[in-house]
Amino acid sequence: MIITRLPFQSPDDPVLDARIRHCRARGGNPFFHIQVPDAVMQFRQGIGRLIRSKTDRGVVAILDSRIRKKGYGKEFLASVPPCRVASHLDEVRQFFSKPHP
Repeated sequence: MIITRLPFQSPDDPVLDARIRHCRARGGNPFFHIQVPDAVMQFRQGIGRLIRSKTDRGVVAILDSRIRKKGYGKEFLASVPPCRVASHLDEVRQFFSKPHP
């Protein structure tokens, strides 16, 4: 599975805009209270479509550098079950070359 960008919703969406305005009116930070949690949920759901059972295996390639460069990237990674994190294609090749249990 390839994730090219973290799944943040467009701020032009009228429902999201209303939620953002409501959050701001209550003194909240819409990015961290609404947009990050919503994106994390979509991220989890996407990965859940790849791995459905304990015997499934696969690779999720996250091409969006914000997953490592931004503080909120940790929330995305923490939202999925523990897994090996690789930074190089050779590590992925090695993963698939090993026999599946």
